[in-house]
Amino acid sequence: MGKIKWVCILLLLTSKSIQSQINVNSVIQEKIDSIYKTNKIPGILIATSIKGKHQFFTSGSANKKNNQPFSKDTQFEIGSITKTFTAFILESVLQSKNIADTSSIFRFLPDSLRTNTALQSIQFIQLLNHTSGLPRLPDNMGTPVNFLQPYASYKKEDLYAFLSSYEVKPSNSVIYSNLGVGLAGVLAENISGANYEHLLNKYIRKPFGLKNTGVSLANKRPKATGYFNNQEALYWDMNVLVGAGGIKSDAKDILNYLDFIAKHQSTPIINSILQKSSKVNNQVSVAKAWHTIEKNNQTFLYWHNGGTYGFSTFCAFNPINLNSILIVINAFNQNSTADGLGIEIMTSILN
Repeated sequence: MGKIKWVCILLLLTSKSIQSQINVNSVIQEKIDSIYKTNKIPGILIATSIKGKHQFFTSGSANKKNNQPFSKDTQFEIGSITKTFTAFILESVLQSKNIADTSSIFRFLPDSLRTNTALQSIQFIQLLNHTSGLPRLPDNMGTPVNFLQPYASYKKEDLYAFLSSYEVKPSNSVIYSNLGVGLAGVLAENISGANYEHLLNKYIRKPFGLKNTGVSLANKRPKATGYFNNQEALYWDMNVLVGAGGIKSDAKDILNYLDFIAKHQSTPIINSILQKSSKVNNQVSVAKAWHTIEKNNQTFLYWHNGGTYGFSTFCAFNPINLNSILIVINAFNQNSTADGLGIEIMTSILN
């Protein structure tokens, strides 16, 4: 009789758990259906990891021409979420060479920049927490040949030319800098002697088990079309600033990426990149690339978003319950929608 009772209790608990999951799924689907209709966006994908179980929700299309919906395998630009990859790569390279991330970047720059001694004040960590004093973008990028490819013609010699004369003014204030994290990727290459794609494969893609993540699109995989004001956008070639936003991936890989980081917070590299090192306000701090949301004097979320001319993205994970989320909208300038939805779901549904 006792065994039967326990079986009944377990069945009841399982039933409630299934019903709870159904309710969560229903709420999420209702939210994205509503956003798709009211915002008039091409399409939207939400991917969640709850207790390690992955779920995928879509509305609209990944390509308006054929009405193909998003799937877990559909590739897209992750934009500035790339910066979290670059932080992991740089920290891995520095650790392999026994270089502290509080060291000056100066001796790892070419001799041609030695005349600009102001660069001596910049530490590696400041490139990753946006306190280096470098601007959002260099002012010598010029007018692109194709406005849909704003970074493609900006080369390493252009970057060095800008740095050779830029008057750095160090500050403890957070000034978000694509240039700074792009330079972090360049320094990882300089120190290791390998290019960014190789470092991505070595330190993240293979160890994390990411099959379709890279600077280039994976072959023979479905690809989302991004839209810039209803015009089909090009996937960006970030050239020398690839570390700031050049990675392409799919929802399955990004959830695996978030799962890996959330589950391995105590390992040296991940523990290092998750340490808060600058502060935006009482609610938001910056670790190494990752931003945080603070709640009741502890970190409630690690997050980052991304924006290209074709995609608006957001990802986050909860370091306590390990749940995570990815949001992809295949349209330019929809970050407030993606960010707001992601934070709302993580706060009110997956907390």
